[in-house]
Amino acid sequence: MGWEIERRFLVQVDNPTWMTFGEGSHLRQGYVRNGEPTVRIRFGEPRGAVLTCKSGKGVRREEVETVVPDDVAQALLVAAEDRMIEKIRFKIGPWELDRFLGGLDGLALLEIELEHEDQSIPEPPAGVRVLREVTDDKRFVSAHLARMTDAKKRRLVKKAYKEVKGWKGLND
Repeated sequence: MGWEIERRFLVQVDNPTWMTFGEGSHLRQGYVRNGEPTVRIRFGEPRGAVLTCKSGKGVRREEVETVVPDDVAQALLVAAEDRMIEKIRFKIGPWELDRFLGGLDGLALLEIELEHEDQSIPEPPAGVRVLREVTDDKRFVSAHLARMTDAKKRRLVKKAYKEVKGWKGLND
């Protein structure tokens, strides 16, 4: 068992800026279990298919990960049924920038893993405009996003960007 200490931000990226980040990694995630703990299978990582079990909420969550054989991963993906999300992930310095696909097209989230909860946050990548922190907003937890219908996903994306007002900054 280990801990994941992570903060997530809703961001806006101009179309020309996306091109500067390269190809990214196409990730496909299926959620076998959405309760406590969440059980996810992810395809598209360089190390192979990864099974992850997470529990908790907010900045600090308990996490266990293991690489699984392809046949096991495929069986888990079938078990996830339609509880799936797809995204392109860009690794930019200490940041991971996710550009969602399908019903979540238009949603972009920036994540950073930290050593401790009160660690100072570095400047975001050039061309990425941070709109607000969503670490504690369950609507932006991937397991929650995976449960939504495409119509609800599209509504969430529109609403999320309309809600942004008075964002103060990363370290405020």
